Amino acid sequence: MSEKFLWGSATAAYQCEGGWNEDGKGPSVWDTFCHSPANTTGITGDVSCDFYHHYAEDIRMMAESGQNTFRFSISWPRIVPKEDRIVNEAGLAFYDRVLDECEKYGIVPNVTLVHYDLPEYIGQKGGWCYEGIADEFAYYAAVVFQHYGERIPLYVTINEPNHNAYCDYCVGNYPPNHKNDLQSYAHCLYNMDVCNAKAIREFREMGFKNSQIGIVQGCGPATSLQDTPEYREAVKYCDYFCNFGILDPAIKGYFEPELLEAVKARGIDLSFMKDEDLEIIKNNTVDFLGQNIYSRLIVKPNESGITAFTVNNAGNNDGTCKTARETRAIAGWFESDRDTDTRLNKWGREIYPKCAYNTLMLRKERYGNIPIYVTENGHGCYDVPDENGYVEDDDRIAFLNDYIGWILKAKEDGVNVKGYYCWSTMDLYSWINGYKKRYGLVRVDYEDGLLRRIPKKSYYWYRDFITEHKDV
Repeated sequence: MSEKFLWGSATAAYQCEGGWNEDGKGPSVWDTFCHSPANTTGITGDVSCDFYHHYAEDIRMMAESGQNTFRFSISWPRIVPKEDRIVNEAGLAFYDRVLDECEKYGIVPNVTLVHYDLPEYIGQKGGWCYEGIADEFAYYAAVVFQHYGERIPLYVTINEPNHNAYCDYCVGNYPPNHKNDLQSYAHCLYNMDVCNAKAIREFREMGFKNSQIGIVQGCGPATSLQDTPEYREAVKYCDYFCNFGILDPAIKGYFEPELLEAVKARGIDLSFMKDEDLEIIKNNTVDFLGQNIYSRLIVKPNESGITAFTVNNAGNNDGTCKTARETRAIAGWFESDRDTDTRLNKWGREIYPKCAYNTLMLRKERYGNIPIYVTENGHGCYDVPDENGYVEDDDRIAFLNDYIGWILKAKEDGVNVKGYYCWSTMDLYSWINGYKKRYGLVRVDYEDGLLRRIPKKSYYWYRDFITEHKDV
């Protein structure tokens, strides 16, 4: 693969594909959740922006804006629809067509194996806490590796294990919708660690020379507004909770003993850990890190004495939010803090561009010269189109310009940054936010019956920015 810097954008299967039951695809946990009364919004990704039928148009538009890479995910239940492990050839063929289009325009595919959308048959057995999930995932991964091989130079095992587990078992807004279930959260993260390692073992056995495999982390390192022993302890415990339980085994091949002791001291039973798993983790680490960057993770000592979790998309998506509503709190460990001098977006998420620099520098400090791709960075807006469907999204342009500036500064200062992906390629389904919260460089008109694509002002800005920075 070329060493040129990769400039692109990103999507995920359930969020963009549609075609939820076409051509032999099985149901995912998100299909089931969105079709059930548990989904309080009643909004689904059944059609979304219908990438399943519009992929050629979407990839062409990427190429026309100068993007040379595309991050997307494969739908596991589109490839292995049922627990009988029979492979759906039509599912494989769909992604072959997507890769054909990427190759047509010289766009490097960066492909994630699972982006939240577990098969429903796995969900019924316990989802990420199912004891057999790592072997099921390794089987699916091997099918993908064997079929696509080095057509895909960048593979990702799991997108945002920390955020996936957090929403599944702490906040409870993603299936299976558990709240404050720290035992299942820990079990889920561990099983993800084993899934990652077993998939990498399958990948290594293929003997690829020109493809690499990594993992994508959803949040940055914890930070605090004060530098005292108590605040430093809070930062440490938040990193244990959000970062090190995934990144240390994925990159270093082991868990810090202090982390495990701290988790056990919280009353969490770690008997699910097995020596044979730890050996596989030790010998199967990633080639690169994908880092998603949106905002800071600010914490302070836990003063409330409570354990509670909220997110900015749990029914608060009316755009009138005045204070940050994303909250993490574990009694005795840490709780979220606020910087009242920092601007928020309309969902209460902090806009702090320098967090991109700080995140990347701290990743280098802990993990050395590992190649890093900024696999998501974007700005959710209530886009207001004119009579032609055109959106002048100057706020998004300012956001992207400032964040990318700090990312390039980190690259200049020695971080091994290899690429950048704007979230998202086009407007798509934004999980619990449905379709109000838009991230796309391209507007999708969900009302016209045609799902017409209209480039936003940010699309043209990004095209020009790439031209100006193609040689970074």
